Amino acid sequence: MEFVEPVELVELLKQFGISETVEGEECLFLSMDADQPPVEFHLRCDDSTSEARDGATLVATAREQLAGTVEHVIHRLHLAEVVLVPVKKWRNVFDAVAFSLAANEDWQEVDAAATVELNTRDPLLCEAADYPLLVELVNALLQDAESPEQGLFMVTTSMPLLIEVIPDGAIRVTIGSPQIADELVDILSPA
Repeated sequence: MEFVEPVELVELLKQFGISETVEGEECLFLSMDADQPPVEFHLRCDDSTSEARDGATLVATAREQLAGTVEHVIHRLHLAEVVLVPVKKWRNVFDAVAFSLAANEDWQEVDAAATVELNTRDPLLCEAADYPLLVELVNALLQDAESPEQGLFMVTTSMPLLIEVIPDGAIRVTIGSPQIADELVDILSPA
């Protein structure tokens, strides 16, 4: 995992029709704007208060399965890179997962390199070798985060796919292509 220039994220968001909205106390939220409405799945555990957007498929999912679902999506689509963007500042995310990931050496390397970026929203690039750590990060956020400000977005670098980790126990997956959605329906909405 490595931090990249914010300008690279701007180009990526434009490419896939993803817009930014700032709400409340500097919280950044991403959403997909497309010529045709994107396909959206809202995976939510029983105690989550996160609301699904209009038209989204709501899927009841156990909290302990949410991070694994993200991992299955990444592997199914053979994603080479994913860019992470925090809802507020990286400090919020790092503080939320500090205890859970304290013993993880890979995370400690990212944590040590992040001192300059903690008060920014600089994108964090993850490559295939980083995906096990990414899944641990998502799981730690879902277990330990306490506010929406500690949420996280994942943007792929190769297709119109946006994943939002909502700390109170939900994952929102927005897909800008019906063909990609068809590939993922068995993972995101199992019968």
